[in-house]
Amino acid sequence: MKIKNKKILPFAATIISFLVFITVYIVLIERDLSNERERYSYMARNEAEHITTTVDCVMARTGTLKAMVQDHNGDTSFFSRASEDIYNSVTEETGVTLKNLAIAPDGVVSEVYPLAGNEALIGFNFLDTSLAGNAEAKMAYEQGSTILTNPFELVQGGMGMGGRAPVLLKNGNETELWGLVTVTIDYDNLIEVLGLDNLDGMGVDYALSYIDESGESHLMNGTKDIKEPVKARFNIRNLTWELSMAPEKGWLSIWRVLLFLVIIVALSGFVGLFVSVMIQLHETNRVLLDISNTDGLTGCLNRRAYENDLSEMYITPVGDDFIYVSADLNGLKSVNDTLGHLAGDELIIGAKDCLQEVFDKFGKVYRIGGDEFAALIDADEKAFYKMMIDLRSKVRAWRGDKVKELSMSIGYVFRREYPDDPVKKLIRIADERMYEEKRKYYEAKQ
Repeated sequence: MKIKNKKILPFAATIISFLVFITVYIVLIERDLSNERERYSYMARNEAEHITTTVDCVMARTGTLKAMVQDHNGDTSFFSRASEDIYNSVTEETGVTLKNLAIAPDGVVSEVYPLAGNEALIGFNFLDTSLAGNAEAKMAYEQGSTILTNPFELVQGGMGMGGRAPVLLKNGNETELWGLVTVTIDYDNLIEVLGLDNLDGMGVDYALSYIDESGESHLMNGTKDIKEPVKARFNIRNLTWELSMAPEKGWLSIWRVLLFLVIIVALSGFVGLFVSVMIQLHETNRVLLDISNTDGLTGCLNRRAYENDLSEMYITPVGDDFIYVSADLNGLKSVNDTLGHLAGDELIIGAKDCLQEVFDKFGKVYRIGGDEFAALIDADEKAFYKMMIDLRSKVRAWRGDKVKELSMSIGYVFRREYPDDPVKKLIRIADERMYEEKRKYYEAKQ
C-alpha cells in the first residue's frame, strides 16, 4: 500500500501542478491581452486627438480669410498681400502644407494662392455639385456655416481636404451672402506630417477611415483589413473619422503559446510532491501576509501596510506624479453615539468603498485609524481632479442601511508643489488641508 501511495502521490502532484500552471498562464495571457489592447486604445486616442488638433488648427484659416473679406466689405484686394502670410503660418505652426487658399465671390474662384499649380482652379464653380468636394461647398453656402470635406481628388491634381466657409456681408439692415473662402490641405502631406506611416515601423497595423452619413466606413489611409482592431472614433467639426489599430503580427503569438505549453509540461513532469507542498506553503504565506496587512473591518490595507509602504518612500524618492491624500470621516462619533457602533462601522466601510472605487487604479487606500484614511496615488493633476469629482459624487450618492448619508473631509498635496521636501512634510500639509476642510464643514453645520 505504501509503495502504491509513493507512485500515486507524485503523479497526482504533477497533474495538480500542471493545472495550476496552465490556469495561471491563461489568466496572465488574458491580462496581457487586456493590457495590450488598452495600450493600443490609448495610442489610438492620442493619435486621434493629434489628428483633430492638427486639422482644426489648419482649417481655422477659413475663419481668418472670412473675417478679412468681411473687414474689407467684400473688397478682395488684400488677398495677394495676406495669402502668403496665412499660407506660411500654417506650415510654421503645424508642419502641414496647403494646396491653396482661394476666394470665391458667388461661389466662383476669382483668386487663388499659390497660383502656380492651381491655375485650373481659377473660375472653378464651387456650387457645381457634380464636381468632387463641391457638395460640402454648396452645403456651407446654403447653411451659412463652415463645412469640411473628406479627402477627394482635386481638379488641379492630387488629393486634398478642404474647408469651405460662407461669407456674409451687411448691406444696411440686411445681410447678404457674398460667396465662399476656402482652404485646401495637401492630404498626402497631412498624412506624412501626422506620422501615421511611422506606425508600420513599430509593427502596428492601422486604418484611418471616414464614416459617411449612412454609417459606412471608407478607408483613407493604412491597411484595409485589420484583425480585431481597437478603434477610436472622433469628430473634426462636421466630419466623423475613425482610427483602427492592431499589432501587425496579431495580439497573441502562437509560437509563444506553444513554447510556454512545452515549458509547463516539462516543469509539471518534474514537480512531484515537493512542488505541490511548496506551492501550498507559498499560498499559505501569501494569505498570512495579506491578513497581516489587511484591515479587519473594511478589507482595505491597514496601518501596518501603510507604515511599510511609507518606510520605502523615505528611502526611495517618490516621482513627480506622486499625490498624498488624507481623508477623515465627518460625524462618526455622533453616529456611534446616536445609532450605535454597527452604524458607525457601516459608515467606515462606505468611506472605504468610495475611496477604493476611485483610487484603486491609481494607487493604494489605507485605513490608518478609526475614521482616518490615506491614499498614495500616482497620477497627473488633470486625472486626479477627475478622480476627486468622481469621489465627491460617490460620497454624495452613498446610502447605507443604518446611515443615510456619508461625509468626508479630504486634504491632498501634489509632489510638484513641494519637489524638494520629504514625504513626511507632504503628509503634514495634506493633514492640515484636511483639517481645514473639516473645520469649515463643522462651522457650516452650526
